[in-house]
Amino acid sequence: MKLILKLVILGIVILLVYNYSESHDIRIREKYFMKNGFPVGANFNGRRTYNDRINGPGEPPVRPVRNNNPPAFTAEFRKNMEMERTANVSWVKNATMAYSPDSWYMLMEYDRLPSSAETTADDGSVVSSEKPSDTFHFLRGRTKIDLLASMEKNIHETAHGYFDQNVFRYLRENNLKMISGNACGYIYISPEKHFYISFPLKAIFPSHELAAVIPEDLRSYRFGTYIEGSTSTQRDGVIGLLNELHAYYLGSRYCFDMLEPFKSAAGSDAAGLFEWVNHSQSTMSAFYEFDFFIREYLLYMKKKNTANYVMLKSDRSFTEAYLTLRYLYEELIDKYQDRIKDEMRLLNSSGEQVAKIENGWLWVKAGRSNVLSGTPIFSDERKILMP
Repeated sequence: MKLILKLVILGIVILLVYNYSESHDIRIREKYFMKNGFPVGANFNGRRTYNDRINGPGEPPVRPVRNNNPPAFTAEFRKNMEMERTANVSWVKNATMAYSPDSWYMLMEYDRLPSSAETTADDGSVVSSEKPSDTFHFLRGRTKIDLLASMEKNIHETAHGYFDQNVFRYLRENNLKMISGNACGYIYISPEKHFYISFPLKAIFPSHELAAVIPEDLRSYRFGTYIEGSTSTQRDGVIGLLNELHAYYLGSRYCFDMLEPFKSAAGSDAAGLFEWVNHSQSTMSAFYEFDFFIREYLLYMKKKNTANYVMLKSDRSFTEAYLTLRYLYEELIDKYQDRIKDEMRLLNSSGEQVAKIENGWLWVKAGRSNVLSGTPIFSDERKILMP
């Protein structure tokens, strides 16, 4: 019995000594490794440490997490993310309605089209078509900036759907029949200006034939997709190329209209200008590619089959649609460049923000930051094809 009592007392003493030494060792380690809330050895030369970024200055650092697996997305987290996205989608739609009403009109006109449509052709056959997508099918992203950029693609793709599907309504309202064997489409410019195009497929050739006449040094970013690829520019030839010019113009016009919403989404005029240019430069540059493709097509058509070229040139709907789009797109690009310069003057006049253009790039410095953010005003396609 005495032996058991001694063993119990000895165990208690050992436990007390261990707890004291462990506690004392922790205090020693904390004293050695910590200094003013930061681990000894951290860089204090004007740079915030990782823990400083997470906790804020003056707060103790977070102990390193040994498990590198990210936390699971809880139901509450997913719900909050979806609520944020829903609110931002509503914001972008309202901004589009307010700042780009012609874009919104086209979206709503497409939205009102039936999911399927049919009409009678001149040979007595019935032609039908299915609506390719919902009105906002291509609107992706969660943040306001992402959704603004995504809406440009959504408008571009919806323009393709409208080009095809609104033909049926146009024919019905004007008591017309579809001409069998023709490539046809509906070019939307504004509620007051639009064109119905119908041209014989037998008189046009696939765009891939242009590969024989366009040299390597003029094969820009979209050459592979629209000249050599399997898009409608093969079956519909130059009408398909006009369809693309139309869609890129509408997307570019939307981008141009949305500078103020970009400022709001980015949190400042300087950051908004940067994001606006960053997300506009590619679609603005698409003009140079499709105008080049169409003109090369017409030149090759004139050489290959002059009669078909003369027939296309005399088609008033085609020529007016192309020349109208070409004029408006060029005018839009001029306005885009002028607006960048106007915004730069406003930013630089404040004395707090700096904006400049060097070698075709816009550089912006916001607030007290010493960091310049740069983005090209146009993509390389313009530089390649302008000459």
